[in-house]
Formats: sequence, structure tokens, C-alpha cells
Amino acid sequence: MKNIILILILFWMGHHTVNAQRLMQGKKGIELSMGRTWGENFLPNPFYMQAGISITKKKGNYLLGAFDYSHRKYAFEEVEIPVESFAAEGSYNLYVLGDWTRTVSLYVGLGAVAGYEIVNESKKMLPTGAVILNENRYMYGGALRLSLETYLGNRLVLLVHGKTRYLMGTTLERFRPAAGMGIRFIF
Repeated sequence: MKNIILILILFWMGHHTVNAQRLMQGKKGIELSMGRTWGENFLPNPFYMQAGISITKKKGNYLLGAFDYSHRKYAFEEVEIPVESFAAEGSYNLYVLGDWTRTVSLYVGLGAVAGYEIVNESKKMLPTGAVILNENRYMYGGALRLSLETYLGNRLVLLVHGKTRYLMGTTLERFRPAAGMGIRFIF
């Protein structure tokens, strides 16, 4: 009986020691996520994929540098017009709320975005004879991100996040909201 109690106490102490090491300054992680974008006149299944690197700073805050690909289709009469975006994003994410072990945390991120947008695979004419006035363009702007994060293990984090971007330089909509899920592996 004493051995069982001793093993349980050691397991309990080891568990709390590991939790204390989670958000150490300087830790790096690889983040992969995907989700859905919203907007006017989108046909079903607009999506984005994102890959990034995070670096933990003081008090559990972190920097995120990411590359993003999004694909959406617009409806015009009976034709689908594809739009693809390639973007780089850099943001600083602040810890806002969470439990005392920070196993579940809420973060707010503010950042900058720059990228390139391709409309209808660079083709100006539609099969109906209509001409597309929107152009391929470089875009830039700001990003706001709200992220709920929970540790699945000592090195694996599950992310559920919503984000919006305000982009200038584009001939399409400027506000681009999105929501998705992802994972982060900390090394």
C-alpha cells in the first residue's frame, strides 16, 4: 500500500513539474492549420491553409510568422471565378484568459499581412464573353486573431481560432474573416 501511495505522489509531482515547463521563453513551435473563409457571393467550400513558426516570449505571449494560401470562388451569372491568395503574416499574440495551469488559454493577436492575389488564373475573358475588371494584385494590411489553445500533451497544442484581415491594394473585398482549427508542435 505504501508503494502505491508513493507512486501516485511521484506521478502527481511529475505531472505538475512538466506543466510548469510549458510556456518557457524562447520555445519554438511549428503550427499547421486550415479553415473556412467567409464573404459575399462565395460558392461552397472556400478554404485556407496556413503554416507558421511560433516563438514564445515573456508571460506566455508569442510571436507567430506564417504563410497562408486561400482559395475561394465567386459566382457571376452561371460561371465560377476562382481567386487564390498567397500571403505572409506576422503577429504578436497576447495571453488574455486561461486556467491557472494554462492548459486552456485564450489569446488575442495583432499583426501585419502582405501577399499576392490571382483572379481567374490571370484570364481576363470568361466563357460567356464577359471581361473581368478585377486584376491580379499585391495586397497588404492588418490582421486580428482570436485563438483558443489547449495542450493535448507536453509538446502538442490544439488550436481553434477566428481571424479577420483588412487588406488594401486589392480589387476585391477588404475585410476577410475566417475560422479554423490547427495543431502546434513545440520543440
